[in-house]
Amino acid sequence: MTSEGLSLPDHARDILAEAERHDGTPAFSDQALLALAAGRRSWFDFGNAIGALGEGELDLVVKPAARGRGLGGEALGAMLDTVGADAELRAWVHGDQPAAGALLARAGFAPARSLLRMALDPAALPGAIAGAAPLPTWVRLENFDPTNPIHATEWVRVNSLAFADHPEQGTVSLDDLLALTREPWFDAADLFLAWDGGSEKNSLAGFTWVKTTRDSGWPETELYVIGVDPQCAGRGLGAALLGVTLRCMAEHDPRRITLYVDGENAGARALYERAGFTIEQQSTQWVRAVHQTDSAE
Repeated sequence: MTSEGLSLPDHARDILAEAERHDGTPAFSDQALLALAAGRRSWFDFGNAIGALGEGELDLVVKPAARGRGLGGEALGAMLDTVGADAELRAWVHGDQPAAGALLARAGFAPARSLLRMALDPAALPGAIAGAAPLPTWVRLENFDPTNPIHATEWVRVNSLAFADHPEQGTVSLDDLLALTREPWFDAADLFLAWDGGSEKNSLAGFTWVKTTRDSGWPETELYVIGVDPQCAGRGLGAALLGVTLRCMAEHDPRRITLYVDGENAGARALYERAGFTIEQQSTQWVRAVHQTDSAE
């Protein structure tokens, strides 16, 4: 998601854009931006730094030219003061930013999860497609239709099941999904629904979504999210949907191909590595645990 859909002052948009160019990765996740747009998180404006807080997560970014002057620590302290010491919080350090990690460590946070950005050389795309698994015969594939309420509700249902243990992706709501479909980069032709044609209910078994942007003047494709209903796991659908993804990407003739995956998801990492993806960048989620009090008298 981009910041265009949010009611932000120009300088806040500038900070987000400058930080992404400087750090090589977005400062805030799409989930954070969705929550801000929906009013579930609050903005903090510190002039040369901006933050967001809510739903147990904290985001903070300092303008690159203003870093190293103590502003990050002051902003983080001010944000933490609004929730108190007993609130459990999560915070992401996107990419290689040791100063940000040190700042969180001093505030009582500890690393808990990793998120990997993996990339595929576009020249290797034809080979990856040739080696991809075919769709199972029981799958009926179609594109997402934003005007079909069944498509939206089924996507949200399967997404919540597929990412039940994922604190960001698994909480995407129907309103969040509809907001994403209004993003400038959204194309219904890049969102595929895999229906279980052998089921009496003809229910959604999985999906794959490609995000294509042209901000650099040429196409960049990202495997935005791929999900499978746990009831359909072990039937080869995930590998087949990766093949659908790669073929969709090829239609855009991309100069860049990426995806994000949890570092602890060994199965997904292995699937992507077999297709030729390699680790390009690692982000780390830090957690501040709730302070335990002794209730004994």
